[in-house]
Amino acid sequence: MKLVEAGRAIMSGAKMILMDEPAAGIFPKLAHEVFHYLTEMKENYGISFLIVEHRIDIILPYVDYAYCLANGQLICEGLPREVLQDQLVIDCYLGE
Repeated sequence: MKLVEAGRAIMSGAKMILMDEPAAGIFPKLAHEVFHYLTEMKENYGISFLIVEHRIDIILPYVDYAYCLANGQLICEGLPREVLQDQLVIDCYLGE
């Protein structure tokens, strides 16, 4: 359903698509497939995606830039590898 919604937006001429937690309620393997197809849509159609997602460990391999919020405050932003290495992000989201 997530991909159908994105496809509809593309067909309507959208240049940017906002998605709220597209990986919610689905298994990690399927979430990776969804993000893979969204990446292909971005590349093939020149669409920008703004995605709100809590499962940052799953989405970060697919993004160009990331903002990380905790308790309504921006705690980190940058390239995905930078965000994954930030200690505050690790403490808040990754639990390592």
